[in-house]
Amino acid sequence: MIALKGMYRTIILPHFKRQLKELAKKYRHLDQAVIDCLESFRPDQHTAVGNSVYKIRLRSKDVARGKSKSFRMMALVIEADRYCIPIALYFKGDQQDMTKKELNDHLEIILFELRYAHTKSIL
Repeated sequence: MIALKGMYRTIILPHFKRQLKELAKKYRHLDQAVIDCLESFRPDQHTAVGNSVYKIRLRSKDVARGKSKSFRMMALVIEADRYCIPIALYFKGDQQDMTKKELNDHLEIILFELRYAHTKSIL
């Protein structure tokens, strides 16, 4: 679990780290683009998809096509505690959109990891 500075505190959980690690093998500047995006995250600049989940257009230096043809990151925002938790990351060249089922599957894993991390830190 990693916390970054910014308007929202960011928690990066193992499920998201695995996705980022896999894509970062091919796109070596992607991890810095994710960090920069999360540090400056503001909900009003991104598309809400429901249940406090936001779709974030993400640009990397590795893809010269701009934000519209680059990466998408889904993030859960917990306003009460000012947390931004990335859920999923994908490249638009590989996957056009994320289905609701896929999003819910990612969200379920992230919420499980969040509960586990919270329980573990209490002990």
